[in-house]
Amino acid sequence: MLNTLATGSGPTLVWAHGLMYSMQFESQTGWFHPLKDDGIQRLRFDARGHGLSPVGNGMQDYLWSAQATDMLNVARHQTFAPIALGGQSMGSAAALLAALQRPHEVTCLILATPPCFWQSRPLQVQRYRQMQRLLQQRGIDSLIALAKRYPALPAWLLEARPEHAKAALQAMRQMSQDSLMDMLEAACQCDLPPPDSLSALQIPTLILAWRDDPIHPLHSAEQLAAKLPQAQLQVIDNAAQLADWPQQISNFVLQHAG
Repeated sequence: MLNTLATGSGPTLVWAHGLMYSMQFESQTGWFHPLKDDGIQRLRFDARGHGLSPVGNGMQDYLWSAQATDMLNVARHQTFAPIALGGQSMGSAAALLAALQRPHEVTCLILATPPCFWQSRPLQVQRYRQMQRLLQQRGIDSLIALAKRYPALPAWLLEARPEHAKAALQAMRQMSQDSLMDMLEAACQCDLPPPDSLSALQIPTLILAWRDDPIHPLHSAEQLAAKLPQAQLQVIDNAAQLADWPQQISNFVLQHAG
């Protein structure tokens, strides 16, 4: 069973975190979730091999499509009512794929810092291959040391909240080398479906993006905003704006609650 956490009361938002992150990481940073009940129920979970959830049975368990299935299963263990889906990076891809699977069960989508996809995906795959080689040759401690030297966060966020980089390293230290290799291999195989399939998705969507992050480029968010017919895009570039995201997420869920 995946490690799950339900907090708050009201319409349900099922949320998925990013690659190599966890629920604990998101609680430490406060990017998406408030400290107090704000009118919605947040149903969160650690993805396979992350946080306190068990590892998968192989690369296939870490594909975005498999995570979308996990997300829907987590939701249906909690409620059969319509739900909002959301996530960050890898989690946003899982949420989008889950919505494509069951669009009539989803009230709205929140896609935070979408990952590279389509034309930009090959460059990200190159990064994952480099990480795999480092893991194979020198082990996970070397990968963590590299992440410490080059944090995968925008400079403006690192300057304002340096503790967030430390939280990311802590999340990485909880992972096993073998499962991380499988995750990276799965990430190399993942991409979003063709644009035409997104254009048919009639679900209100809030896209939250930030500037100055090559791993989660603004172009990804802009492409989604252009292809999803009911999307609205918000772009930030400072920590004060980031602090508004939890309330904006809750307001969006409440606005579109079934």
